[in-house]
Amino acid sequence: MLSIVVFSFLILRFSPYPALSDFRSHDVSTRIYDAHGELIQIVALENGVRREFVPLEKIPPFVQQIFLQAEDRRFYQHHGIDFGAIIRASFQNASEGRTVSGASTITMQLARIIRPNLNRTLPVKIREAFDAFRLEMRLSKREILELYLNNVPFGFNAEGIASAARTFFGSSAQELSQEQAFCLAVIPRRPALYNPLTNPSACAKAATELYAACQQDAPKKDLALNEISDEQFLSAANSAKSFSYPFEMPHFVRWLSLQKDLGIGRKADVYTTADLDLQHLAENQLARAVERYAANRLTNGAILVCDSQSGAIRAWVGSADFFDDAHNGQLDGVLAKRQPGSSMKPFLYALSLERGYTPSSVLPDIPLEFGFDRLYVPQNFNNRFNGPVRLRVALASSLNIPAVYLLNEIGMEQYLKKLNDLHFDSLKDADPGLGLALGNAEVSVFELTQAFSVFPRDGIFVPLQGTEYLDKKNATPSADDAQGAQKTRVYDENTARLICDILSDSDARALGFGFSQTFRTPFAAMFKTGTANQYQNITALAATPHYTVGVWMGNFSGETVVGKTGSSIPAKIARDLLVSLQGRSGKNFSKPAQFKKERLCALSGMHASSRCPDTVTEYVAAGTPRTECTWHTPNGTAYPAEYASWFRIKNRSGKVNDLGTPLRIISPRNGSLFYYDDSISESQQKLVVEATGGAEETARFFADGKLLTETKRPFVAHVPITRGAHTVTVRCGEEQSKIDFVVK
Repeated sequence: MLSIVVFSFLILRFSPYPALSDFRSHDVSTRIYDAHGELIQIVALENGVRREFVPLEKIPPFVQQIFLQAEDRRFYQHHGIDFGAIIRASFQNASEGRTVSGASTITMQLARIIRPNLNRTLPVKIREAFDAFRLEMRLSKREILELYLNNVPFGFNAEGIASAARTFFGSSAQELSQEQAFCLAVIPRRPALYNPLTNPSACAKAATELYAACQQDAPKKDLALNEISDEQFLSAANSAKSFSYPFEMPHFVRWLSLQKDLGIGRKADVYTTADLDLQHLAENQLARAVERYAANRLTNGAILVCDSQSGAIRAWVGSADFFDDAHNGQLDGVLAKRQPGSSMKPFLYALSLERGYTPSSVLPDIPLEFGFDRLYVPQNFNNRFNGPVRLRVALASSLNIPAVYLLNEIGMEQYLKKLNDLHFDSLKDADPGLGLALGNAEVSVFELTQAFSVFPRDGIFVPLQGTEYLDKKNATPSADDAQGAQKTRVYDENTARLICDILSDSDARALGFGFSQTFRTPFAAMFKTGTANQYQNITALAATPHYTVGVWMGNFSGETVVGKTGSSIPAKIARDLLVSLQGRSGKNFSKPAQFKKERLCALSGMHASSRCPDTVTEYVAAGTPRTECTWHTPNGTAYPAEYASWFRIKNRSGKVNDLGTPLRIISPRNGSLFYYDDSISESQQKLVVEATGGAEETARFFADGKLLTETKRPFVAHVPITRGAHTVTVRCGEEQSKIDFVVK
């Protein structure tokens, strides 16, 4: 006999029960809160079902007891099957000639929920009884009751007491009144009949009967009940109304759900870093801008706001209207890849600062050609050339040619490596050419904003995050304890601080944008905007030491925006959000260490002399040797030889100081490839060759070894070309320079 008992115990306790393991790990409807405890969403499961989980200790004892009274009064006395209840029910049903009472225990009901089967045959019932015994052998009574109360179906897409309380009464399980608890307890018996939303009178009548039965049994169960009248039950049932589940931040919640480590669908509660008030403000700002510029065929946009120090995401607006199917509102503009235009330039300029350039380094904003068989000739957005431009002005005014020049000098490989360090994953397999300097490769607003936040963080990269503490309200953001943050230094501290200083410099921005009010804030703020070709995408990035904002506007369909609306639209949204967040106060950007400000020539970037007409104060690294300006001479301004072609575009004061500089052919580039044009005569097929420098005033041009011409300054010649490989040589005194090119 003992062996039979032991064998039975072992079978019930240890026999494989994979359905139970799967059930205990199945998805729950995660409650997602913002940083202040405001409910963002309760995530629906498959087919719209909501199944919230709440620990048994957080379910009021009277609610537990009411459900026990309704379904299984002897729950704590039996071991899965209540044989006394079976006998009692059999007599009652036999005397009435119909089924008036059931004997199914809560454990048996749980077994049925774990392995549902609508076919109520004898083998199915035997299996349920066996499973009930197995549950009792493996779980405590509290665990069984907790599983039951969190999974019992109530109909109306609600499973579990928490979802039922919310669905029918707009309440949490902890906030239920006794009348409401009685109403909920009768629903699982016959959900269609006792649903208080559709049949409050039937629900109230059943609740009243359950209440009467509980009063008789209360002394034994120590259940303290209020005096509740029939009218109170009817009033409670009538007060039921369908709960409107919040559906805030849908794109953000979708992104969170894809982050496996956050536990969406497995954890009961997730507290995010988001701020619903800020979210609503951002949504309204975007909706108003889209409405205002509808005539310009501007139909959509996206906004991402994060904490500049911790990387905590504060607002995420994926589209102007999630439910606008006509304009693909469910697409997420924060994650969609789009050409960012000049918004990418700060990352290139920061790299140049780490490769020896300084804010006062002079860059050429002149007609330049790059490449060989793939010739690249960049243009500024205003089709003007500004000649020599200091790096500070070139970045702040978003000039194109200096950016391409820098990328050509630094090298694509180095720049792509830096972008990889900044987690521009979209560019891992990209081959955009030098146009990458101007943002011709597609990246997302998420990547842009995440990377841009590096600058107010002193060059340290921290991944953007949606949660700081998974189960803790009112978490205070901190870069040090931001969850999962992999802090890496991408730029030197001084580099990041110089970029912040340049992009918050309204004077340096004036060449490209004038003194626009769009970038005016009552506190220190840095801005960078970008516009893709044909205005398909307009982007703005803005940051303070407190917040970083990324804004994209355009059309998901790829249609161009009508009219030159410009990046001032998203820039204004970014500015207004920063002002709303910070009011009129905020920290200043940190100043670069081991740097001091000195007075420099505004044209040459060298230390100003008494002859320099315009000067600026600029950061100079401590210990930098003093080099006085050589461009401004007693005889006027003398530009370096590389600016000769720009100088001759129109009448300018001064001269080009190319006498005595090394002789060099500046156009075309060595190794260039050209194509023969059969539509014009052979006599017209000529190549313009230009050289600068040299120690004498005349130069001789040779084509394939034969003397072509001798000319005075400027050194320019028209070289006849035919198909094949050719060499042009220029000689000036004892110096010579040559290039090779191919004509196909």
